[in-house]
Amino acid sequence: MLVFLPLSMGDDIRAQFKAWHKQCGGLFSIYFGTKLVVVVNGFKTHREVFVYKAAFSSDRPRMFLNEAIGMGETGIVFSSGVIWKELRYTTHQILKEFGMGTNLLAERIQEEVICYVKKLVEMKGKPVDPQHFTYVSVSNIICSIMFGRRFSYDDPRFKKTVDSLNRVSECARGAGAINFLPFLKYLPGDMFKAKKIQLNWLSVKKVLAEIVFEIERQGKITAKKRNSGNYIFSYRDKQHENKQIGNATCLDDDNLLKNIIDLFAAGTETVASSIVWCLLFILHTPSVQTKIHEELDREVGQERQPTMEDQARLPYLNAVIKETQRLSNVVPFSVMHKTSEEIKIGDFIIPKGTTLIPNLDSVLHDPEVWGSDAEIFNPDRFLDKDGNVIHREEFIPYSLGPRICVGEAMAKMELFLFLSSMFQRFQFVAKDSKNLPSLKPNIGFTSVPTAFEILCVDRFKKTEALV
Repeated sequence: MLVFLPLSMGDDIRAQFKAWHKQCGGLFSIYFGTKLVVVVNGFKTHREVFVYKAAFSSDRPRMFLNEAIGMGETGIVFSSGVIWKELRYTTHQILKEFGMGTNLLAERIQEEVICYVKKLVEMKGKPVDPQHFTYVSVSNIICSIMFGRRFSYDDPRFKKTVDSLNRVSECARGAGAINFLPFLKYLPGDMFKAKKIQLNWLSVKKVLAEIVFEIERQGKITAKKRNSGNYIFSYRDKQHENKQIGNATCLDDDNLLKNIIDLFAAGTETVASSIVWCLLFILHTPSVQTKIHEELDREVGQERQPTMEDQARLPYLNAVIKETQRLSNVVPFSVMHKTSEEIKIGDFIIPKGTTLIPNLDSVLHDPEVWGSDAEIFNPDRFLDKDGNVIHREEFIPYSLGPRICVGEAMAKMELFLFLSSMFQRFQFVAKDSKNLPSLKPNIGFTSVPTAFEILCVDRFKKTEALV
């Protein structure tokens, strides 16, 4: 089916895509201006396009969110072909060195969780905007890997960078139109937020470039003593290894900086937003929080901080996390793909160079998979009759195929360690129980909750217990 997509489709384009998916099935084509785009719907079609035909569907089209930062086809998120493959392989190897999926990384995360919980304790039950503290704290974890250090929550440079990143995400909806109609960025004023996106991206780039320069300068001073203690040093080591054996490599200065920008953005936005969504959902379903507290008190207690070893004993909390990711679907259209060759899906031919939009909503909110209440928060859908966690192949919040999130294992650890410690320590209460915060999302590049405040009631009799 071919339809013409207007510049504005209301507050949430997802509703229109849902209707077209129901009408057209796994694939439908839309014209955005003069640009033909194919939207991929449903789990089977996603698997066919992005797994079975991955060799020809894993490139990236030109995107304004990338072009606005002025670094060309660099970095792990927006590059294609051999550049992307080397950057992904290198990044994956470095993250493994830092213990991704192991207790080594878990310890880094737990250190940050302690700082985060302490900050909430200091609020002494006063209303708090969970988005700010959570974004800064989660961002600190990726900073500890990239730079080998964390930043104070009150560090003005760090706060400015996180705020700039948030503004990029908030304005990203306008970038969707600019992707297909580039002239829109030149219109008078800033109707599609192009100038605001570029201004904030360049602010993020400037600060991160300064930090990279400072760390590399310090590293040269202590070069004889240092081991690889952060992403920058590990990247440089691998760059040097390639040059030593004469291998062609894309591991240059631009890709180092852009990789750091990409990891900083991706490593902050999705995890932090998922945590905030979880808090919002439990405000609307207080019985869920009661069950979480009962499970944590029974299996972990209040004498120690939860660890990854506790995960297997906390099936209900794991179900809550999965249901949060499913329903919130923080990146509803993942990141656009582009076909590098013509591909055939069923009776349809998708030409070379076609932009593909993975509609994750069509998988994560599919009533045929999740039931007629797919739009309702219900953690029990991830538990069997014996209370064990159900693992569904249709659960793809990190996408699927070769472009699956490179930090998936780290994100899973972060979500569990943050939320287990948060619920162990606090009861989260609405500021106004008769006027609960809205569940309506703000849609940019990501789907984030509308800003709200929450009360963090300390459950410990001795507030110094885990601080």
